[in-house]
Amino acid sequence: MQINTIEQDFSDPQMDIFESTATINLFLAGVGSGKTHLDGLISKRLISDFPECKGGIFANTYDQLNTATLLRIRDYWASTGITEWSKENPSGSYVSGKEPPLQWKLCKRNFDRFNNIISFCNGGLIFTGSLDNAIMHSGKEMAWSILDETKDSREEDVKEIILSRLRQPGMYLVNGKIKKIGLQSQQWNPLYISTSPAKVPWIAEWFELEKDIQEISATIFSDKTYFKKSFDDKFITISSTYHNVHNVGINYINNILANNTKEKGKALIYGHPFTVTGGEFYSSFDRLKHVKEVKYDKTLPLHLTFDQNSVPYNSVSIWQIKKNVDIWEIYCIDEIALENPRNSTEEVCEEFAIQYPRHDAGGWYYGDASGKSRSVMNKDFKHHYDIIAYKLRKYWNNSSDRTCFSNPSVPKRRDFINAIFENKFPLRIYINESCKLLIADLMYLKQDVDGTKKKQIVEDKDTGDKYQKYGHLSDGMDYFLTELFKDYYNG
Repeated sequence: MQINTIEQDFSDPQMDIFESTATINLFLAGVGSGKTHLDGLISKRLISDFPECKGGIFANTYDQLNTATLLRIRDYWASTGITEWSKENPSGSYVSGKEPPLQWKLCKRNFDRFNNIISFCNGGLIFTGSLDNAIMHSGKEMAWSILDETKDSREEDVKEIILSRLRQPGMYLVNGKIKKIGLQSQQWNPLYISTSPAKVPWIAEWFELEKDIQEISATIFSDKTYFKKSFDDKFITISSTYHNVHNVGINYINNILANNTKEKGKALIYGHPFTVTGGEFYSSFDRLKHVKEVKYDKTLPLHLTFDQNSVPYNSVSIWQIKKNVDIWEIYCIDEIALENPRNSTEEVCEEFAIQYPRHDAGGWYYGDASGKSRSVMNKDFKHHYDIIAYKLRKYWNNSSDRTCFSNPSVPKRRDFINAIFENKFPLRIYINESCKLLIADLMYLKQDVDGTKKKQIVEDKDTGDKYQKYGHLSDGMDYFLTELFKDYYNG
């Protein structure tokens, strides 16, 4: 097997991923962008040039694997002369799910069964499978892997199972080139992820896409430009279906745009990773409008709003406000979230005092009403707000305690804060770019059927702790806004 001249017309985003030497590569693109076609190109090169290196091709389900992923990859292989061997096609180059012909002397044969194994005449081997039962792949060793439509896969399956399998030596980076020999420290085990926009945020978080949302939005809504970024041994491209219009046709694109909402079209055609997918609790939050660089003003009082969960963290968000003519501008300047073992209210207060040691403009504190009824592991204090009042006493005055007597209605505060985001009150909210946890809450927290926050429960595999992934920082924001602007809230 040798790489032939590429007959197809490949897009620039596809070729960027193909030529990448990063370890983890993400091709995030609209439907019909040639994602699986690219998988065929990558797998062909690796099997041809590095047949001694075992690979893996995985999709989210077996049905997707067989009817979409492998079907299109094999179609690409066939277009370049690589076909499946059979008695009727003795010149074929691979077999799938069965023992290779005896004349293929280089093939590995020490398997009890050849299910989910593709064997090539040059000795190359690809494991195939789904990620809906990813633990089945935990015993495999591979040099490279391709994951198709990973938006539906679980984060831990990709990071803990597939990534940990990528350790077989045989490919090395030498002066930016992929070679068969090299220093052990230069060993290269690439992972390729090709997917349309994620329904869950872990891919966006893993590749830190939020840092570049303005550049992403400025480049992907085009048939000429697209987003790409390289950092921390990761490489990303995000591109629209228009870059593959020569293969799918403009009618395909127009039909999808015409029969879906504007927001859905952004995801399906343009590959936009931050579109509203439906059911967001803060449905009127706009990352481009409401997030910007915000700086601390030492002349203004601070507003601290606490959430006393210990898992995944104990947190406080820090706000300042000022009036600009007839508009109140509300700034979240900072957030502090401390994980175990520093996840106590005392340590959150101490961390705040370390970060703002010279603040002398005073302030107020807010938070969950239940914090005054929860016992704390400290005989000197009755509840969490006793700790806050004492530990940060130099910042307070006699009226600084603005904690809720009872927590406001969740559906009512949802409507109130969404109305603020829609400019229905003379209030404007701006979140500092560094407040990643609060921004994640505002973007990804879903609404439950009863109008409350649907707080996704996840489990820490190391500790067994179960906790709500989103909603902690936004709860604190809710208490602060409904209390400080209660005239609007109650009006």
